[in-house]
Amino acid sequence: MESGIVFADTSESYGRALEKKSLSAEHILGRCVDENVRVDPLVASTFANPWMHILEGGGVRFGRRGVVNALEQTCERLGVSGVELYQVPSALYLGFPNALADGLSECLDKGLCNYVGVCNMGKLRMKSMARKMDKRGASLTSNQFKFSLTNRKAWKSGLIDACKDLGVIPIAHTPLDGGLATGVYTNTNPSGGKAGGKFPYELKTLNKWQPLTSMMQTVQSKVKTRLQRESREENSRYKRGAQPPNINTDVTTTQIAINYVVAKGCVPIPGVKTVAQAEEVLGCLGWGLNDEEVQLLDSAAEAAEKGIKL
Repeated sequence: MESGIVFADTSESYGRALEKKSLSAEHILGRCVDENVRVDPLVASTFANPWMHILEGGGVRFGRRGVVNALEQTCERLGVSGVELYQVPSALYLGFPNALADGLSECLDKGLCNYVGVCNMGKLRMKSMARKMDKRGASLTSNQFKFSLTNRKAWKSGLIDACKDLGVIPIAHTPLDGGLATGVYTNTNPSGGKAGGKFPYELKTLNKWQPLTSMMQTVQSKVKTRLQRESREENSRYKRGAQPPNINTDVTTTQIAINYVVAKGCVPIPGVKTVAQAEEVLGCLGWGLNDEEVQLLDSAAEAAEKGIKL
């Protein structure tokens, strides 16, 4: 957060089994926020799938009040009066289709959140929800869905363009597709260079994506060369003693994958479990892919999807 990434996405369903011990994801995030007083994070949380909520013993939620009560409980676990963004899933909800919009509108009116969004909604349902929020004098801010180099359905279906047309921010969860889109695991390096010989993906899968992983390495080299050249040019413009901007030139294929998602107009929210992973994500800041580099990746991903060897 101190390095500039202040958006944190969570859900009431994360770590629900440990909620009574105050160890759910929202409890933990709330404590982290309290301990880091120098940064005011933008917290987003998500209304749990109502049917999973019942199966997990959380009881039945119904109508507008079900949404509002859920966010009030989220705020209590986080230890805050409101969150920046509150999201609802695409799962069928009791009282649907108007209950979700009514509930979100009341959450905004009560100051429990600043913005509202949806998760995993296709074009038609998203447009419908946007119209419902507009009728209530509010706006649909975001739609969160899967998108990565190895899962481009949201782009190919036109969902990302539909978001842009509506002024809805597309948020991409799993932008590394569980590791498959990092370019680290290949058919010649199935363990990703890790000791122990554990292969997270079948060779059949790695063979399928070989055209993409090879192109990612090519683009990685191109980007490194470009950024090093741009860095030298930038340094030459600064007078002696002045400090030029610090731009990462030691680019990894993981960073290529994340900035591909950015280049497509999405906000990526990669999962981070270690300091090293956090530092790698921070290395995505300050640079981006150009049109040629994005086209190379798209062409290779298309070939892999069709089973074409490059």
